[in-house]
Amino acid sequence: MSRKSSTSLTEGVPSTTKAVLPPYEEPNSPPVKLDLEKPPLGVEEPDKNVKLKYPKSVFFIVVNEFCERFNFYGMRTVLTLYMKQILDFSEDKATVLYHSFLMLSYFTPIPGAILADTYLGKFKTIAILSCIYAFGSIMLAVAAIPNFLPQTGFSMTGLLIIAIGTGGIKPCVSAFGGDQFVRPQQDRQLEAFFSVFYFSVNAGSLISTFITPILREDVHCFGDDTCYPLAFGVPAILMIVSIVIFVAGKPLYTIKKPEGNIMGEFFKCIGHAINRRFKSKGEKRDHWLDFASDKFDKQLIQDVKRVLAVAFVFIPLPVFWALYDQQGSRWTFQAMRMNGDLGGFVLKPDQMQIINPLLILLMVPLFEAVIYPCFKKSGLLTPLRRIGCGLVFCGLSFVISGFLEIALEPTYATIPADGRMQLNFINTLPCQVNVTYRVTDKNGDLSIKANEYEFVQDLEADQDIFASAFLENADCGGYLQFNGGFSTGEVRLGKGGGTKGYSILITERENELTITRLNNEEQLDKYYTGDPSVAFFVDDNTFQEYAGLNIRMRQETKKKTYQYIYVLNDTAATTPEVEYIVQTEYQNTEIGTYELFYNETHVGKLENLIQGGVYRVVIQKALNESDSYHVMTVEVTPPNSVNILWLLPQYFVVTVGEVMFSVAGLTFSYSQAPTSMKSVMQSIWLLVNAFGNSIDIIVIQFQSDMSQADEFFLFAGIMGIAVIVFTAMSWNYKYVEDEKKENDNEKKRLSAASNHKTDSSSSSSSSDEEDETKKGEKNKAFSE
Repeated sequence: MSRKSSTSLTEGVPSTTKAVLPPYEEPNSPPVKLDLEKPPLGVEEPDKNVKLKYPKSVFFIVVNEFCERFNFYGMRTVLTLYMKQILDFSEDKATVLYHSFLMLSYFTPIPGAILADTYLGKFKTIAILSCIYAFGSIMLAVAAIPNFLPQTGFSMTGLLIIAIGTGGIKPCVSAFGGDQFVRPQQDRQLEAFFSVFYFSVNAGSLISTFITPILREDVHCFGDDTCYPLAFGVPAILMIVSIVIFVAGKPLYTIKKPEGNIMGEFFKCIGHAINRRFKSKGEKRDHWLDFASDKFDKQLIQDVKRVLAVAFVFIPLPVFWALYDQQGSRWTFQAMRMNGDLGGFVLKPDQMQIINPLLILLMVPLFEAVIYPCFKKSGLLTPLRRIGCGLVFCGLSFVISGFLEIALEPTYATIPADGRMQLNFINTLPCQVNVTYRVTDKNGDLSIKANEYEFVQDLEADQDIFASAFLENADCGGYLQFNGGFSTGEVRLGKGGGTKGYSILITERENELTITRLNNEEQLDKYYTGDPSVAFFVDDNTFQEYAGLNIRMRQETKKKTYQYIYVLNDTAATTPEVEYIVQTEYQNTEIGTYELFYNETHVGKLENLIQGGVYRVVIQKALNESDSYHVMTVEVTPPNSVNILWLLPQYFVVTVGEVMFSVAGLTFSYSQAPTSMKSVMQSIWLLVNAFGNSIDIIVIQFQSDMSQADEFFLFAGIMGIAVIVFTAMSWNYKYVEDEKKENDNEKKRLSAASNHKTDSSSSSSSSDEEDETKKGEKNKAFSE
């Protein structure tokens, strides 16, 4: 360096002249930046000592933000369930589309910021894009109405418009609020505003995350068991209200004209440097960005270098958002497979998303006031280390969710593969029955206890089913005597279709053992709302068709009475044909215990219906010809037996990760960015989120036969790799503060060296004056 070489010329050389070092060079040209704090021409800058009133205009901005966030988070909370339940997408497709929507929502802030700062200004940008945003929200709500518009096409178009609108206004609203304050006189008031602004964001998201699932499930409209038009419509109305409130405050706003956008200069500088580097063959520079020095300011180039240094460290960070944003997709679907009954309250699967913001509000003060100060003195938790810890915690949350999914697997609905079927042998007798079955490629024997049932899985479909049933003796539990007919012999039960399940009843007719198959298949999959599904078999040899008979389920609670009626008109088709058997369709019901009435006669109870369960209930008139009835419940598909609160550990761990990652990341990106590049750095931070959602899309698109648990472990493994890469890339990172200290120390060292050499030269000249005179003209000339 020039400073070192200049110093070396004076070392060891006696001189009467003071050695002069080249001055420390500050950047010659000011950075290219937007001077947003500079008052317009002709307007005097306010006196710093004058106390200004709190601007009333920010009230309109805060209320506007509350309504907009209510709309966005309310819609987003129920979005994946809407795609699966109403648009009939698979979980994979719904997840991919959900993350595509989020990805676009975090890409569009960049053109939104350019539009506001370069062309329209913040007010017009917010007003125009909010109207577009509201139109998309209304379109989505209307598209949710059944049999009104092509649902899929209009829903996807609505989401596209919403992504453009919400992303476009995202960087503008808070900045526009900041414009209402005069700095530095109102710096404290500005801080208070951002606190209130942040509170409005969280309040809007918290309330909507709780309310919209209730509107979705507890309200029935347009003949559906759910009401997605209302769940989307209420947030859309709030979005319209937000526009009205925002525009109403215009007379009070301080509206600044667009002054250009530093982001454009940022990209132009990079583009020009790349272009010149490829064209300037053989020319060497210390850094490839230095090729832009012919057109761009030296300080701007230095600022771009600093931004790119930070962005380099950010390369592994999208993995965090890839995992974190699955709270609204994979984790919501996981919650659907769990039991939300908390006693007097049923927590809906999409309402679990409220846990994260609640924990954030609790943890941020805890970490700032207690945990971080404990590590501050030791210097163990630097911003980059906090980010790394956040990555680790986020990965651990997916390990937890993977093990939880393994615990849920026994409660999955078992759906036969293509070309396969399953049979359910139901013994309605009060004694054990032995069964032999045969279906082409598979046969077996079963011993079914009294009033119990056995499933046989994975049988070849569209092939003849043969079965026989027999008793050990004619006495059936001391309840019924068979007169020699206690064996059915081999009976042909017809053929069953692929991917379906069928019930086979073992009963009695005229004191002879009887076996028959119900021709209508069973419902195997769980109901899409997560509610229990209930259907009935009636085995009553006194049944009369079209006699106005029915089954009634009734449950009385403190808040409401639930009642479901099944009309019994005709008997069921069976193979071989057996009379007096009735098969009803399934209805979804509320959870709980029900009293059962058959033809207004109380026949018993249906105990403890649980979310997700598929129940076939057999009501059988006493086979000993008495007037009593027997009730038997068959679990066709197991209920969601794992309580939804088991999701709390993974939500707690991922929230710890978010508090460490997100807060430290925002602080790091802001503090490390040059003053002129703060907005560029924040835009890059938003892009990290967008790229994270693109990772979800890629992984889910390319994994096919992987189980959900394995997919969770895969994402945890990807996070493990990201942690290693991040550690390696950030290991030698130098903070801006450290570089400033090094520069200051270097300046002090050079200054001290200069003073020391000057003093040394003066001393040498004084003590050796006589010798100096004798040395001749050459040395005398060098000294001069």
